[in-house]
Amino acid sequence: MFDFAISGVQAPIFLLVFVGFTVGIVGGFIGVGGGYMVTPALIVFGFPGYMASGIDMTHIAGKGIVSTIRHRQLGNIDWTLALSMVAGTMLGVELGVRLLVYFKKAGLSTIVLLIASVVIMFGLFLYTQIETRRAHRKMEDMKRAGKALAREVQTSSLPKFFQNIPLAPIVRCRTARVIVSMWVIVFVGMVTGVLAGFLGVGGGFIRVPALVYLVGASTHIAVGTDLVEIVFSGGYGALRHSVEGHVDMIAVVFMISGAMIGAQVGSIATSFVRGPAIRYVLSYSLVLATCGAALRLAYVLTGMKVEVLALFAVMLTLGEMLFLCLFITSLVWFAVRARHGRWVPEWVEPLVVPADPEPAAPADLAAVGGAS
Repeated sequence: MFDFAISGVQAPIFLLVFVGFTVGIVGGFIGVGGGYMVTPALIVFGFPGYMASGIDMTHIAGKGIVSTIRHRQLGNIDWTLALSMVAGTMLGVELGVRLLVYFKKAGLSTIVLLIASVVIMFGLFLYTQIETRRAHRKMEDMKRAGKALAREVQTSSLPKFFQNIPLAPIVRCRTARVIVSMWVIVFVGMVTGVLAGFLGVGGGFIRVPALVYLVGASTHIAVGTDLVEIVFSGGYGALRHSVEGHVDMIAVVFMISGAMIGAQVGSIATSFVRGPAIRYVLSYSLVLATCGAALRLAYVLTGMKVEVLALFAVMLTLGEMLFLCLFITSLVWFAVRARHGRWVPEWVEPLVVPADPEPAAPADLAAVGGAS
């Protein structure tokens, strides 16, 4: 156990490094900061809710830089889309931090954080899981019919609706192959920024689905572009939380030491899979995090006296990270086997890229809801 003087708590160093490493893998793969998993975990480790938000936001900013560099090398970033969201993101983070300060003064920060986490994450899980299963079935049908599979397949009709909103200025995002109103992009940035500032997260667990299902970007582009936003929102959020005294830099250093390695692994893994595989991992991370947050909420509501709830919450948090890392590793392993002409399960075949990915063809635009 290590005594964190600023936070006034004792917590195991190994668990902080381990959490940073595993969330780095998951975050680099699905384009999220992982705060929706880490912030509740830090609360169970003993950190106050407001301190957990500040520590995780600061750790996210550092990890985001590493992941962004790697995804830029993979060609997964649309800079026009990313920079267009910045203004909305900064405004949203400021509003989110102020909202957290309000609940902190009211002595309700921990309870409100956990309730908001449970409601938002479960709703996103349902939508993402349903749409991804439809996309998976569509890919299996295409494969059985002998059709070539694009790197991205999506079944949602929402992107066409939002791309047809005629509010000027209209932005052409060439890498994402999307034409959409600037106001749609700013709105996405602002809403996710509020969540980032309030929940102490990068906002990626809602921004990635928003970029896919509202803006119409492919999953890979959404992942890389979101990580750019995480650098901005995480950096600004870390500054604001530091001003409010919500950051224990010693805890941040331990988490980043693991996250910087994990983020590299997760980012590289995206080149081995198709879009629906990434969305599957995102949806599973959301439902597992929802269960963990629900246990932590029950622990807090019982006056932190039922220790078995805290134990189960910690076990679930560590277990979900291990499960997601193993899932990602398995997908990469199956992709490597497919590239060497070896057997892989039938359900996995449509999800992995059996050869080095080539640039998306113009025909792929229809699959991701892009405009031309």
